[in-house]
Amino acid sequence: MAKDPTSDLYALPLDEFTGARNALAKELAAGGDKDAAAEVRALKKPGVPAWAVNQVARAYPEAVESLFEAGALLRDAQKKLIRSGDAAAVKEATAAERKAVRDLVDRARKILSDAGHTPNEALLERVADTFYATTVDDEGREAVRNGTLTKELKRAGFGDVGALSVVPAARAEEDKPRQTSARLQKESAKLQTAAEEAEGRATEAEARATQLAKEADDARARADAAKEKVRFARREATEARRVADKAARRAERGG
Repeated sequence: MAKDPTSDLYALPLDEFTGARNALAKELAAGGDKDAAAEVRALKKPGVPAWAVNQVARAYPEAVESLFEAGALLRDAQKKLIRSGDAAAVKEATAAERKAVRDLVDRARKILSDAGHTPNEALLERVADTFYATTVDDEGREAVRNGTLTKELKRAGFGDVGALSVVPAARAEEDKPRQTSARLQKESAKLQTAAEEAEGRATEAEARATQLAKEADDARARADAAKEKVRFARREATEARRVADKAARRAERGG
């Protein structure tokens, strides 16, 4: 199978994407493939979080596959939780998924820094959300696997837990399955609520981080202005001292 020529665009430094895309479209048009040229010209430049995820996926495919495997294990554990009440498996799988995402975000932090982007917490949170989302988003997962993601993904709580049906136990114990079902449904609802609350806190934290970053930029600007004032004042003081010294020497010479 021939390699998709557009794939390499997503491996480029972000500021080179548009020029390379337009050059490829022009090349295809010159070769007579007008439809392909139009498709290439319509490609969207990735945002910084999506670009960072693409670079991690291209540089560390094994680590990305480890996340996908951890996500699949977590979904299986969630299904078993509804069926049998085995919360231990969910806890273990959740920890594995979180570790996989932390490892990927650490790699993204270095890639962003090396490329001249500021890997602040708000940006890294969006990168993390994108990695988490791939565990339940088939289309997004394939785009990440290929390193061709065009926009960041949103984390979707606990996936499809809420849509799972309860499988009853043996018919000889009909009362017990009903009680277990009610308890597990209640537990699932609590998990869903906890997820929504966590997502709300994450959104608030992201907004706060953005505000703090803006305040920090404003503070740096004020500090730079203050430093400039200090430099100007020192120049004035030096000039005043020079004039005073000159006047003193004239006075010593008797005018």
